[in-house]
Amino acid sequence: MPWTAATAAAPEDITIALVLNDLTNPVSLPLRKGAEDAAKELGFKLITVGPSPSTAQAQIALLETMPTQGAKGVVLLPVDSEALVPAINATVDGGIPVVTTELDAPKSKRAFFFFGGANTLDQGKASADHVFEHYKTASATGTISYVITSCLPTVTGQQDRMNGFVNRVAELNKGSPFQLQQVGFYNTTTDPAKNFANIQNIYTAEGGTISLAYAMCGPDTQNWGQVLKQNNDKKIFVAGYDWLPATLDLIEEGWIGWAQGSSLYAEGNHTVKVLYDSLAKGTPLPAGAQNGEAVWADKSNIADVRNSPDVKMAK
Repeated sequence: MPWTAATAAAPEDITIALVLNDLTNPVSLPLRKGAEDAAKELGFKLITVGPSPSTAQAQIALLETMPTQGAKGVVLLPVDSEALVPAINATVDGGIPVVTTELDAPKSKRAFFFFGGANTLDQGKASADHVFEHYKTASATGTISYVITSCLPTVTGQQDRMNGFVNRVAELNKGSPFQLQQVGFYNTTTDPAKNFANIQNIYTAEGGTISLAYAMCGPDTQNWGQVLKQNNDKKIFVAGYDWLPATLDLIEEGWIGWAQGSSLYAEGNHTVKVLYDSLAKGTPLPAGAQNGEAVWADKSNIADVRNSPDVKMAK
C-alpha cells in the first residue's frame, strides 16, 4: 500500500533514517547535526547511514534495508538523480515516505525536496554574475579561460548549477570587453583524498592556461585553495561553493575569491522536522522543491559566516 499521512504515531515509535550520499564528505557534518538536534528536541529515533563506496548501487542497497531497520520515513541525499528513482519509488510504495535534501531525484516519488539556499539553477546564474562583476572591476580584456569542477556530476543539482553558470556566461559574453571561455569540465569525486589529488592533477594540466576555476562542491573549493596556496599561485581566481572552515581561512588569505553557500544545518533540521510532523501528527507532506536563501562568504563578511551553525558544526 502506498504511504499516506492518515495514521499518527508517538515520538518513541518513530524512526527516521538519514541516508547520506557519502559518510566521509565533511560538508554533510552540519546537515547531520541539524537532523540530530531535531531528533533530540522531538524525541524520535534517528539512524544515519551512507554508502561505502559512494555509488548508486551501494545506496540502493541501503534503501532496501529501511523496512528491516524499522524506518518510518527517510531523508535521502541521492548519489545519482536517475539511478535512485526505482529504489525511491519502491520505498515509497512499500509504505515509507522519502524526502530529499541537498541533492534531489525530481523524477521519483519523493514527497518534497528542501535545499537550504537558492535553487541550483539560480546559484549558477548568480555565480556567473559575480564573476563578471569581478573582472569588470579589474578592467579585464581578452579571453579568460576557465574550468568547472564537480564532485557529483550525476545529480541534477550539480547539473543545474553548471547549466545556470554556462548559459549566463554566454549571455554576459555578448558585448563584454572580455570573454569567458570554458576549456574543461572535471569530475573530482567526493572522496577527500581523491578529490585533492584530482584538483592537483587539473592544476598541473590546466594551471598554466586558465584564469578561473568554478568549483561547484565544498571539497572542490577548499582543495582548489589549498593547491593554489601550495604553489603560491594567485593568478587563478576561485569562484566556489560551500563554507568549510578551511575554505573560510583560504578566502581570508586570498587564495579563494568567495564561496556561495547554503545552510546545510537547516537542511537536516527542517527536512527531518517536516517529515516527523507528518509521521507523528498526520500533517500532509509538502510537494515539489523548497528553498532557503543563498549567502556569499568573502573577505567582507567572514566573521559573520564563521558564527553560523553551518561553520561551527563542520569543525
